[in-house]
Parts: sequence; structure tokens; C-alpha cells
Amino acid sequence: MLIVGTDSAVVESSLLAGRLACPSCAGELRPWGYARNRDVRGEGAVVTVRRLRRSICALGRKTHVLVPEDTLSRRRDTAEVIGFCLLSKTGGAGRRSIAIALGRHESTVAGWLRRFRANAVRIREHFWHWAEVIASGYGSFSPSGSAFSDAVEAIGVVGQVAVRRFGPRPPWSLASVLTGGALLATRAHPYPSPM
Repeated sequence: MLIVGTDSAVVESSLLAGRLACPSCAGELRPWGYARNRDVRGEGAVVTVRRLRRSICALGRKTHVLVPEDTLSRRRDTAEVIGFCLLSKTGGAGRRSIAIALGRHESTVAGWLRRFRANAVRIREHFWHWAEVIASGYGSFSPSGSAFSDAVEAIGVVGQVAVRRFGPRPPWSLASVLTGGALLATRAHPYPSPM
């Protein structure tokens, strides 16, 4: 899997021109058909059907699905919807009220919260490291005592320093990019390193 931009025409032209690199070996990616269609729910439970591009590495012959940055691996909802859930939780909302606000099933919201909580320390450290890389010397992080809240704050800090340095970008899409789509991964594996 490789996280790419949301403009499918730009992604396709980059793929055809050989400008996308294999995340495993940095070899050139080439077109290799399509993955199964994927239903993605956005705000208001609006479902869009996406036809995800598949690619193959010219060197290692490993295939990769090209996943738009506004989604997360193995999640049906957009990164912004899941981000709203996480922000709501840090604001004191419970899973039932979040589920109602999003129009999602309570068990779905509970799953997101459980997965994020399980990885909160690792997420906080990963994003704090990114904040230091993007804005060298950035040092205004103050732990709140809650790993969950600290992890959400670290994502927000990276969003702020990235906007200052690179311009506007949806913060939860950026979180998807910086974790390789694995923000709510079900298996522990390293996030992409900033170095």
C-alpha cells in the first residue's frame, strides 16, 4: 500500500510517468490494474465508491494499492470523520454522542477509540518527532496526563507546523500520510520514519 494524493488524474499521470516510488525498495512503480472497489463514507455518512489503482515495482515486482491520503488503511470512513471522532473524545464527548453526531454505529466509534487508545503513546511519539523535523526546535508540547489527548495534540501540532512551512492541508489527511495510512492499524508495525 502507498498513500497518494486525492486527485486520481494526477496520481495516474505520476504513475504512468514513473514518478511514484515503491515504499519497500524505492524502485519505480508501474500500472498494474485495479484493486476491488472500495466504499468510503464521508461526512453525513455520504458513501462514495472508489476504484483504487494497483501498481507493481519494476525492481522488486511487489504490488501496491495506491490509497488516497484522505483515507486510512482498512477503514471505511474518511480520515476527517475519524479525526472528528478523536477530537470529540478529547473534548469530553462519549462514544454514544459521537456516534449520533457522525451517523455511525456506536460499535464503530468504540473500535476507533479503542484502537487509537491502544497506540496513543506510539502515535504521540511519532508525531512529536515529525513536529521536531518539520519545525526544528519546536518545543511547546506539554503533556496533559492522558496519552490519548497527548496523541491527538501531537497530531494537531504537526498540522500547525506543516501549514506554516508548506501551506494549507487537511490535518487528518496529513496524519494518514505520516503514518502510511496506519493511524488506526490493528497490528503493531513501525510508522514511516521522517528520516
